[in-house]
Amino acid sequence: MEAIPLHRVAVVQPFTNYLATVGAPFERGFRQAGLPVCALEDTNNFIPSHRFWSFLVDMAFSQDIPDLGFRVGQRFGANCADPHLIDLLRGSPTLYQGLLRASALINKTVSHCQVGISQPPHSQFAYFYHSPSCDARNPVIEQLGWYGILPFIGMVREFTGRKWLPREIGVMTCKAPNLHIREQFGNTRIRLAQPYSYIALEKALLSLPPLDGKAAAPGNQTWHHDELSSDFANSFKQLLHTYVLEADLNLERAAELCDLSKRGLQRKLAAQGTSYSRVLDEARFEAAKRMLQHPNKSVTDISQLLGYGNATHFSRAFRRIAGVTPLIYRQQHRH
Repeated sequence: MEAIPLHRVAVVQPFTNYLATVGAPFERGFRQAGLPVCALEDTNNFIPSHRFWSFLVDMAFSQDIPDLGFRVGQRFGANCADPHLIDLLRGSPTLYQGLLRASALINKTVSHCQVGISQPPHSQFAYFYHSPSCDARNPVIEQLGWYGILPFIGMVREFTGRKWLPREIGVMTCKAPNLHIREQFGNTRIRLAQPYSYIALEKALLSLPPLDGKAAAPGNQTWHHDELSSDFANSFKQLLHTYVLEADLNLERAAELCDLSKRGLQRKLAAQGTSYSRVLDEARFEAAKRMLQHPNKSVTDISQLLGYGNATHFSRAFRRIAGVTPLIYRQQHRH
C-alpha cells in the first residue's frame, strides 16, 4: 500500500531559516498550514508534503517573495537537501560519484521524488534531473523547481569552482523567470514547461575530483539520517512521530494530516493489520524512549507531554511494548 507523501525536515529548514533572516512570520505560517513548529528541532522529523506545499505557496504570496524557492536555493546551495550534503560530496572521489550519492540521499528524503543522472549516448552532455513529488499543475511547482536547480549547481561547483554555470536549465513552470533570476545565469539557456527540472553539464566534468583535493574516506562520514518508509502504516508512524507532542492529536486530526477521512485512515491501517491506537502507541513509545534519556524529565512529565491521562496509563502502554516499565528502562539505558 502506497506510503503517505512526506518531506524530511532537513529539506524544510532552509526555507524557515531564510524566512527568519528576512523577518517573515514563518512560525505563524507553519501553524496555519497545520505544521508543528517543534518539528523544526530535528532534521529527521517528517511532515506531510501537501501541508509543506501549502506553507510555501502562502509564504511566497503573503511575504511578497514570488521567487522564494530560488532565493532559498541561492542562499543554502548544495546543503538545501541535507545540512551534511557538501561533506558527502567532498568525501566522493569524483563528481559522478558525488551526484550519485546525493541522488540516493535525496530520494530517501522526499516521498515520490526522483533525482538522478541521465547520459544520452550520443551527446556530450549529461543531465542531472529532479522529478518532484507533485505535478506541474500544483501552484508550488514554481518554488520547488528553482529550489531544486540551485542545489544541483552548488553540487557541481564543489568540483568545478564557484563560477561554473550549466549550459542549459529546464524547469517545469510555464512562468518566465524574473530579472533577478535571469541575471544569475548569463548565457545559460532556460527552458520552461519541461516534464522535470534539470541542469545540463558536460560529461567531461563527471570525472573531476573535489576541488579541495581532501576527499574524506566514506567510512569517516558518520552522520545519521532517517529514511522514508515505503508502506502506508510505517509512513503514518513516521508522521505521528512529528505530531505526537501536539495537544490536539486525535484520530480526526491524524486523518486530516494524511488527507483522508477517519474511515479511510482506519481502512488503510486495518488492511496492513494494524490500527490508529496501535501505531499511536508505537510512536509515543519511540518518543518516550528519547525523553527517558534526559534525567531532568520525570515519568509524570513525559506521560503528560505524550497525552496520557496519568503516569499509570503511560507505564502500562510502555510496558506492553518494552516489557518493562519506564523507570526500569531508564535504569537499564542510563549512560
